[in-house]
Amino acid sequence: VVDAFREICDAFPSLKISLEFKPTDENTRFFTVPSTGAAMLLVNEINRENMGLTLDIGHCLAAGENPAQSAALVGARGKLFGVQLNDGYQRLGAEDGLMFGSVHPHMALEFVHWLQKTNFDGHIYFDTFPRNEDPCREAEYNIRRCKALWARAKQLERMGIEDFLQRHDAMGALELIESM
Repeated sequence: VVDAFREICDAFPSLKISLEFKPTDENTRFFTVPSTGAAMLLVNEINRENMGLTLDIGHCLAAGENPAQSAALVGARGKLFGVQLNDGYQRLGAEDGLMFGSVHPHMALEFVHWLQKTNFDGHIYFDTFPRNEDPCREAEYNIRRCKALWARAKQLERMGIEDFLQRHDAMGALELIESM
């Protein structure tokens, strides 16, 4: 796997190659790269400037991860090339593909905060499954939600959220968010 990715990266040095981990797959049941940590180990082993990751929030949740922590880990190393925004319940083997921030709104806000904090400039995708909803309407909602959370995270930054986080003051941070 490492050699294959190196070969692709070397053949196309101007192209960003991005791996999206997944803890389980409905066709094979288990995926080779099941977590953000395992994916970062693989990226480090490949050791190419143009090799990075795409984080899917639903995959982070299914792996039992905090998506914001995953974004911080990968983003701090300059290896976050894309994100797939969605939401869902935290169950192994389940990928709900719900609208961004619909189940975990505070988690979505924290995720966006870490995208901003790590100067994310990659691609944003919405990986949702509109089974009963109008797909265009759902896409429009996801875009509105992303823009609103992006603005809210910027506002929290201006209001001093970082001071609360540095002090590990959960109550202060929650009260600041509540005051918005």
